[in-house]
Amino acid sequence: MNPFQLEIPTTITTERLFLRPYTPSDAQAYYQMLQQNWDHLYEFMPAILVNARNAQDIAAVFEWHHEEWQKRSLFILGIWHRSSHEYLGEVYLANADWDVPCIEIGYFLIQSATGHGYATEAARAVIRMAFEAMHVERVELQCTADNTASARVAERCGFTFEGRLRERSHKKDGGRVDRLWYGLLRSEWEPGKA
Repeated sequence: MNPFQLEIPTTITTERLFLRPYTPSDAQAYYQMLQQNWDHLYEFMPAILVNARNAQDIAAVFEWHHEEWQKRSLFILGIWHRSSHEYLGEVYLANADWDVPCIEIGYFLIQSATGHGYATEAARAVIRMAFEAMHVERVELQCTADNTASARVAERCGFTFEGRLRERSHKKDGGRVDRLWYGLLRSEWEPGKA
């Protein structure tokens, strides 16, 4: 498969959500969102965002996102509510192995958006994109064992639990935690479910 020949959509609309890549004009709001949700998101943020000191740093991250999208290696979409236009979180596809082909999904929500099914709705939309537009045969999802919300999203989207890697992840406080691994095969995917 040649990933550069794929026509990958840059916007997705669901019943309640609108997903799209970030633009430079989102940088200030994103930086403020990080500050407001720091305690909620800190454990899951990559170093590139943990080390961001202002909106300009965030804009540089968004430019990197764009470059990685063009390289067909990372696909990050912000999640907004369709009617209120409120920013809710992020969903992404990463770590593509185009030889299989397979890709990994991840996501986060701001604290006030949790508990409403938005992560599941966004994940289902991006899983559909992975199978239909990217023609992958497998979508993977991993989360720490203490992240029960992510594990529930995996289960709601039809993933199969494939294993528990003991003490595979470091917490930011220095502790260790097990990592859970899930997989969803094209043959198992139900378009109405995910």
